[in-house]
Amino acid sequence: MAVKDDPSQIGIELHDSVGWNRPLHLLGVPFSYLKEQVYEEHRRRAVEASQQLTEIINSSLETSDEATEQPGDMIEEEPTPHCLWVDKFAPRRYIELLSDDYTNRCLLKWLKLWDTVVFGKEKPVKKAKPGAEAHPPFKQPKEPQNKWKTKAQLTEEILEAELDQHKRPKYKVALLCGPPGLGKTTLAHVIAQHAGYNVVEMNASDDRSPETFKTRIEAATQMKSVLGAEEKPNCLIIDEIDGAPTASITVLLNIINSKEPEGEVAASGGRRRRREGSLLLRPVICICNDQYVPALRPLRQQAFLLSFPRTAPSRLAQRLGEIAQQQGMRADMGALLALCEKTENDIRSCINTLQFLHGRGQKELDVRMVQTMRIGLKDQNKGLFSIWQEIFQLPRVQRHHIGMDPSLPNHLLADEDELSHLGVRTALTASSHRFHRVLHLASSSGEQEKLAQGLYENFLNMKLRDSSFGSVCLALEWLCFSDMLSRAVLHRQSFQLMRYLPFLPVAFHLLFAATSIPRLSYPSSHHEALAKLNHMQNLMVSMVSGITASARSRAGQQSLVLEVLCLLLDIIAPKLRPVNTQLYSLKEKQQLAALISTMLAYNLTYHQERLPEGQYVYKLDPNVEDVCRFPDLPARKQLTYQAKQLIAHEIEMEKMRRTEAVLQARNLSEEPAEMGDVEMGAEGPAAPHNHQQRLEHIVRRAAVQDKFLLTEMP
Repeated sequence: MAVKDDPSQIGIELHDSVGWNRPLHLLGVPFSYLKEQVYEEHRRRAVEASQQLTEIINSSLETSDEATEQPGDMIEEEPTPHCLWVDKFAPRRYIELLSDDYTNRCLLKWLKLWDTVVFGKEKPVKKAKPGAEAHPPFKQPKEPQNKWKTKAQLTEEILEAELDQHKRPKYKVALLCGPPGLGKTTLAHVIAQHAGYNVVEMNASDDRSPETFKTRIEAATQMKSVLGAEEKPNCLIIDEIDGAPTASITVLLNIINSKEPEGEVAASGGRRRRREGSLLLRPVICICNDQYVPALRPLRQQAFLLSFPRTAPSRLAQRLGEIAQQQGMRADMGALLALCEKTENDIRSCINTLQFLHGRGQKELDVRMVQTMRIGLKDQNKGLFSIWQEIFQLPRVQRHHIGMDPSLPNHLLADEDELSHLGVRTALTASSHRFHRVLHLASSSGEQEKLAQGLYENFLNMKLRDSSFGSVCLALEWLCFSDMLSRAVLHRQSFQLMRYLPFLPVAFHLLFAATSIPRLSYPSSHHEALAKLNHMQNLMVSMVSGITASARSRAGQQSLVLEVLCLLLDIIAPKLRPVNTQLYSLKEKQQLAALISTMLAYNLTYHQERLPEGQYVYKLDPNVEDVCRFPDLPARKQLTYQAKQLIAHEIEMEKMRRTEAVLQARNLSEEPAEMGDVEMGAEGPAAPHNHQQRLEHIVRRAAVQDKFLLTEMP
């Protein structure tokens, strides 16, 4: 659409307030103003690019000056200015590792167990200590005080176990598990290279197809490199194994458990090579963050499990200080320890934070900067047991850096010096710190219902500080409040109330937290109650499905459970003599007939079952006694085995009699119509086709025709 000015100046003149006398613009913003914005944006980008280029040149000049002053062994390689510090300062040798020394030695010792099958080296024989038997002790050896073995003792037994028939260790796979950022992948690479292997890494989350996963594993563990004079055997490292599907884990287990066929010699060389290659002859190291993923359950049972502990804060802070010094940053030990505590000793997060601050031009790192910045945090949810433990256990008394916790609000991060001019003094007590800490943990957990079930399951096992049980009553009120919130959220879609659900764990922490380590159990009462409810509902459905129409019209399912069922169980348990029914009196026969009629009306009977002890008993079918039976009430009177057997037999006989009576009534109604068809002959309606007739009808018609033939014969 084109809009033009009116050259004749003929038109309706409107008031200026309407806005028609101003120049017409099709855009909401004038075009000249847009051009000025574009020019300003180009100028700003050019200034930023020049500033970044100046900083890069200055930093490169500073690093070159420092490199000339340092000795020659410190400048082995000159990285680019844009290189990540995590890759630049990654450990290259065994002595540079920051992880736990015991974990490093265990993984290296397990990897050295493969030397016999990979490198052809014999396993060194462990020599006995000299003089151990020459000088027997004067005192008798004490009996072991603890019959349970520690985790370290079990690990040593695994590493000292004998090799199998193929000279391989007992566990063919090592599983490293722990939080992200602690150096699990770096440890696996350094240990494998230290043991003389060529590292082959694959990511299980990328190869989702089981066929591709199997092909890559076989290529890494069975094929050799033909390039290079000094070829090394491969060591396969599978990262993020907890992200692999169950089919891929099954493929890995099949490769681990594959056995070489014995007593069979292949006819061709290719088949012999294929059979030799089916046996796993190379070590495999798997890395995961969560070892309790359902897909990893079968792998945990066949893997050498190493839980990765957190790095010591002092050790990590010392390494961070060395990195900061090499990059020209000044950082005291207190600030580095605060950074370690904020990131939960995450090596990757600490180094990335230092590089980020250095890139922004920060040449000095202090505690105040670490407290106020919102970087270096990890988006990681803790497990349910970890959250329950922090709820029921008080934190250890140690030096905390106030304001470091990311769960604290902004007004608590301010210093008293900054608030002095406002006349406000903020005192961050231990209770408020615990309050915000538990609130942050509960909010980050996505399983609010399961979290509340665990609190309900374990809070009565905690040590109570009051003898009047006031804390227990208050906790039950909080549970009722949380249940009302959940019901409002689920039934009325009032999702704005979900913000109040995380306050339930905070209340339980302030009521029941203690210094001792709590003994927690997984919540099972809710699952057991739900399973019992489903079982009872299935029993009632199976019972109601066979109830006669007259009985169903007088009682619904709910009234049947609440009003009828308890009395019905007393009615169907009369006093009966365990003798033959022919010896019953007339009154007893009437009582038995009424009992059989009642049980058939409500679809009840008895069936025989065999107990694990070998005895046979008769039980009610369906066993609706479980619906209205309470353990605290006295047991109901039970019929004898012979009486239940008699009732079950009479019920079956009555069912057969009723079925036979129905069939006879149906046959009597069909016989006159068939007799009329035979007498009418050809004048009657056409007979049905052969495939529409039943065998009994054909036999009956043939019998009638034979009868007529016999009467007509002279």
